[in-house]
Amino acid sequence: MLIIAFLACLPPVADTADSGDIADVGDTADTGEVGPATLDLQFTMDADLIEDMSEPPVGIFRGSIYAEADASALGPADRAVPLLDFVSDSIDLTVGGGPSPVAFSTDTLDAQIIWILGCLDADANECEKGDPITFPNDNKFAIVAGPNLIDVTMELLNPR
Repeated sequence: MLIIAFLACLPPVADTADSGDIADVGDTADTGEVGPATLDLQFTMDADLIEDMSEPPVGIFRGSIYAEADASALGPADRAVPLLDFVSDSIDLTVGGGPSPVAFSTDTLDAQIIWILGCLDADANECEKGDPITFPNDNKFAIVAGPNLIDVTMELLNPR
């Protein structure tokens, strides 16, 4: 319950870049923009988190993209089906935590509000205890028609 209360107090963070501009969820959602969108994903990790890792922050990101209604600040809803499951190219966040170069690009999605959830598989053993994971509130994005540069952040180590 304490975790839920803590998460409820945090403001939602939603960054999306379109031609270098940052838009928050409210701005894009209010425009009613529709149309095809593509995502170019780069990855960042909190530098303090790197110090807590038992292995270097190098590997592939295993993630899923969910529609806004299918996830929350606590993660995916029960029985939610992602819009897309993906595995990135290899990324290396050893120098300052990133951002990495673009390590994954999507095919076309509809412009909408999305959540990107997943982990950096730093030891090639799937996502397990100690691997960096996303914090849902920091990975909710409003994507607009056209290209979107998205910075997926990892700020926790997987507790399980």
